[in-house]
Amino acid sequence: MKKLPFLLLFLHFFYGCIISYSDFPKKEKAPNTKIYFSVEDPKNWNERRKEFLKRGWKELELDRFPQKNKDRIHFLISRFPGLSTQEPEVRKALAAKGWKEIENYPPEKGYYIDMKSSQKDPSLGAMIFLYLSYATFTIVPSYSGKDGANIIFTVYKDNAVIKTFEYELTRKAFVWILTLPVLWVNYIVPSEMEAYQAIIDQFESDLYSSKL
Repeated sequence: MKKLPFLLLFLHFFYGCIISYSDFPKKEKAPNTKIYFSVEDPKNWNERRKEFLKRGWKELELDRFPQKNKDRIHFLISRFPGLSTQEPEVRKALAAKGWKEIENYPPEKGYYIDMKSSQKDPSLGAMIFLYLSYATFTIVPSYSGKDGANIIFTVYKDNAVIKTFEYELTRKAFVWILTLPVLWVNYIVPSEMEAYQAIIDQFESDLYSSKL
């Protein structure tokens, strides 16, 4: 099963393979994301505060998560599919949220997010046909629609687990030599990184909405 991502990657670049991703949060949910703000300069406090509140943004409360000092929110990717090429981009996406990556696990104080992404295996039938397609240089068509990844975010506070958030993404791959003329479809369907980005965005929204 662990060879499947490599096999799909090989077929994608050298033969006819269309790959798409599904079952991740769609962008329509983005408007539900809460935007938090704080104004550090006392001279502009009242004016800027009113402006942000009119936009529907929520003022940070110092005694409630998310913290005003985002350096207190750390993250670590403790598991990621070994053959996936997206881990560096996922790290960048998490860091773009203002969270700080650390090496020690877990920190004794403050909030800490542990991300685990594990491979979701395809069906046995899909595996058999994928190998047949590989052996026949994609003359034999094959389809896989159940593999992908299960993603778990575990939130710690002061070295104790307080909540977990679970998501998934499903990879759908159609392999056939006759798909070569339409391989451009791969550039308009959701990519693996787009799926991860949507999950990270949804996790951020769910995290802030949970008022931990």
